[in-house]
Amino acid sequence: MDFALNDEQVALRDLAAQILSEQLPSDRLRDIEASDDWFAPDTWAELAKADLLGLSLPEAHGGGGYGFFELALVLEQVGRNVAPVPLLSTLVLGALPIAEFGSAAQQQAWLPGVIDGSVLLTAALSEGFDGLPPEVPSTTATASADGWTITGAKQLVPGAVHAARVLVPATTGNGTSTVFLVDPTAPGVTAEVNQGPNLEPLTTYAFDGVAVSAADVLGEVDGGAAVTAWITDRAVAAYCAVQTGVCEAALRITATYTSERKQFETPIATFQAVAHRAADAYIDTEAVRLTAYQAAWRLGEGLPAAEELAIAKYWAAEGAHRVVHAAQHLHGGIGVDIDYPVHRTFRWAKHIELSLGGGTVHLRRLGALLAAS
Repeated sequence: MDFALNDEQVALRDLAAQILSEQLPSDRLRDIEASDDWFAPDTWAELAKADLLGLSLPEAHGGGGYGFFELALVLEQVGRNVAPVPLLSTLVLGALPIAEFGSAAQQQAWLPGVIDGSVLLTAALSEGFDGLPPEVPSTTATASADGWTITGAKQLVPGAVHAARVLVPATTGNGTSTVFLVDPTAPGVTAEVNQGPNLEPLTTYAFDGVAVSAADVLGEVDGGAAVTAWITDRAVAAYCAVQTGVCEAALRITATYTSERKQFETPIATFQAVAHRAADAYIDTEAVRLTAYQAAWRLGEGLPAAEELAIAKYWAAEGAHRVVHAAQHLHGGIGVDIDYPVHRTFRWAKHIELSLGGGTVHLRRLGALLAAS
């Protein structure tokens, strides 16, 4: 497949790159990391003003009507700038599922706010184990007179600290589940916030008899498995897209450093061992990019993508691991200085590697798919 970008795609990618790079230089990132809030609201507002938050949402609600591949290009720039903005959680985990499965009332209630930047969303998929959503959630929803009552727990929810609604899959029948739109401030919801490797807040939710109405069901009752799988596929592809940008950032920082750092009055980039290590990192970065693009493109075209997703996530875990380790190694002692930017790429790569399953998890999924074919 030829992944040469057309003019519109290049323009969208470059617009996102311009906003994020201008708004989030290294010193600004350092200030955000030192604060209590992993979020750049002014950058979020600029993304909304540029119509990038509605990029892949329906035109009927004010969105751009572009596909998933175009969103992946924007997410790649989030990774390249290690930008503390909840673009993945709000759009991929929240808004896109509402656009795909939501009722007209749900779409009208939430999508315009996402597009103008006033509403943030997310989904609570993981219950631990290997990071992937379970086929049958241990979280349960019991029918009541006026809706449902949710009990259980979800772990490591990204973007939840600012979210107006959280998509929560819960078991509603014998081996079946339903996805609900849950207000995270509702009675019975308890949140514990911790930090991921990249300092992003990750929330663990406990639901103790949380009441939701029939209007809060996303899609069909007992149809939650299909909704959850749809979200998970796009979330995996989105993490791979972000990882592409993270690897490129690590590589570019390293190229600059090794070109300027001298030993014996010679740039260390000219040393054979350094050049070989950097070349290997470049090959890994391009493999992460190619597999991520392939998975995102197939999803955007409505094509089967199970194998491509497993391959992409494996490269986003294992290939990126090698890239950021090479970047740290080639920087020597300065690589561990948190006043120097390369450490952020290492933390982000590790965070993405473990999100929704690491390399081994997806290699096993790929093996099962190949064995069944």
